[in-house]
Amino acid sequence: MSLNIKNERTHALVRELAERTGLSQTSAVEEAVVRYLRELTAKDADQTEADRVAARRARIDLVRAQIAATVHVPLHVRQEADEALYDENGLLR
Repeated sequence: MSLNIKNERTHALVRELAERTGLSQTSAVEEAVVRYLRELTAKDADQTEADRVAARRARIDLVRAQIAATVHVPLHVRQEADEALYDENGLLR
């Protein structure tokens, strides 16, 4: 396997990390990636289902607001469509 990184800043950072840790450049990159993935996994585990639903609802509300700002449909028509398409949690039926 090969990973070819053509970015001088990245090379410099990897060299510095390897020097400061005493690891090879490959081991330094591997350790950094493992730690970062562990951190992301921990953050994902901390997010509750309620958080995920709230984030999804916020994205839906944003899209609805963008549509409402550009498409002029009477309010009662939008409400009927919303009731037909989405449940009480804002999720598609």
